[in-house]
Amino acid sequence: MLAQQLHRARTEERDLENLTVEGEQLTGLDLSRLEYARVRFYKCRFERCDFSKAVFYQSEFDGCDFSNCSFLDTVWNQCRVTGCKGEGGKFISSRWKSCTVEHSSFRYGNFSKSLWSRTTMTGCDLREAALAEARVSGLEAHGTNFQKADFFRTPLKDVDLSDCQIQGITVSESLQELRGLKINPAQAVDLAPLMGVRLL
Repeated sequence: MLAQQLHRARTEERDLENLTVEGEQLTGLDLSRLEYARVRFYKCRFERCDFSKAVFYQSEFDGCDFSNCSFLDTVWNQCRVTGCKGEGGKFISSRWKSCTVEHSSFRYGNFSKSLWSRTTMTGCDLREAALAEARVSGLEAHGTNFQKADFFRTPLKDVDLSDCQIQGITVSESLQELRGLKINPAQAVDLAPLMGVRLL
């Protein structure tokens, strides 16, 4: 169904809107450079699919698997991602505005140079993900695992990660990314090795 809708949208040079896509398994599809307005993807599996430069508006991914797919330069506005698996996904230069991301796994995902504005992330797994050179001041994270994530050249000023896991994160030698970061006392122990401090 989605493949047919895509063909029609490209042929007629229009966007996809007001659509529900349920239970589909899609491989190698070119889903790039389209606008998805009020589209709900439910329990779909995407393999080697390309969403590059797509725009998602008031759309939803619920219970989907889009691991290792490409979302380069995508725009997400007022969207919801729930219970999804996006491990190894390429989200470089993606922009997130007024979105909700919850209970989803993006382990090894690449969010370098991404921009987050008024977006909430809850109960997600971003272990060993790349968030280098990103702008995350508008990201509100709760109960999310950032262990061994790469925050190189990503300012964390005023970002509250006090109920997240941040052991082993990567920052620059100057530690400038950590200035103004909000953490709890136990997390200060986790960050001590970055400062060359040995706790006895």
